[in-house]
Amino acid sequence: MGRRTAKDTAALIEEVARGERLLEEIKDPELRETVRLALRLHKDPYSGPDAKTRSRIRSRVFRTLRPGPASLADRIAITFEILAKPTPYAMRAFAIALVVVCVGASTALVSAGTVADDPLYSVKIASEQVRLALAATPEDRAIVELSIAEHRLAEAATLATGGYDDDVIVATSEYGEHLANAAAELAQVESITPETATLVTQLQQKIDEHRATAAAVSARLADDPTTAPAAAALAVLATTNVPSQDLSPAAAIAEQAADAADRAATVAEQKVTPRSSAAPRATPTPQRTVATQATVAARTQAPRATETRRAESARESNTKNERAAESARKAADEAKAAAQKAKQGSKKTPSPTPHRR
Repeated sequence: MGRRTAKDTAALIEEVARGERLLEEIKDPELRETVRLALRLHKDPYSGPDAKTRSRIRSRVFRTLRPGPASLADRIAITFEILAKPTPYAMRAFAIALVVVCVGASTALVSAGTVADDPLYSVKIASEQVRLALAATPEDRAIVELSIAEHRLAEAATLATGGYDDDVIVATSEYGEHLANAAAELAQVESITPETATLVTQLQQKIDEHRATAAAVSARLADDPTTAPAAAALAVLATTNVPSQDLSPAAAIAEQAADAADRAATVAEQKVTPRSSAAPRATPTPQRTVATQATVAARTQAPRATETRRAESARESNTKNERAAESARKAADEAKAAAQKAKQGSKKTPSPTPHRR
């Protein structure tokens, strides 16, 4: 019999382990003992130390350790670990802030084309006030005021197309108010900063474009009976008065804007003022019988209900007209105050410039 190799021994162990061959069938005593020991080790594998032994070994190892001072790398790692703890909360706050900013920006963008009585119109007004608050210089405030005035002109044109003459009057008055504010801001620095003359010229060009737009829209809507009153209210912006001769260009613009706002407010107030009418003369009532009176009452019952509905509608219309007149007059007063501010600002003299010798 030849010499066995390790592979032969391993194969023999596998055969005995699988039951394909009995241990007693192995004739070689040394080989049989080797297979027996291998099978015994396989059935009773070595187990690790118990919990008590592991605890004793751990304590002995820890007692022998001598920790050294923290290195620079260790300190940097600890610093980053401390800074990383609030990171999830910071990221959540950043994500929430980003969502709020996106929602606010999209809402402001959508509200840019709204008009009075729209749900998002208050958002539009709030965004305009924020823009005014962020404007630091008179030139910046003038640009923002002009932008707001253009918004009011666009609103007036849209409302005039729908025949909302009361809202057109309010938008027209507010247009004059913001235009006067823009001119007043420029008038404050007009005599001090010569470069402001360019902005005043551009402002006048914009106003000429606004007048042309108002004239075109009012002419287009004047033929329709449903939009004729709104067209007449918008036509206030198409005309202008001659400003005073002693005013600067910016102050003259402010005066014209205030005059337009005042004329719009006057139109609104004329709609509210009841027209004087002669009192009806009392006529003698002829004597009627009971049957005649019952017949007359039956005939007049339906017209009285119609008159009641008409009276309620008239009261609602008067209330709306009163609100429009109040808002228009408030805007006109603000425009007049801005024109007065522009007039006073235009009288300022430039500060003296020191001469070099």
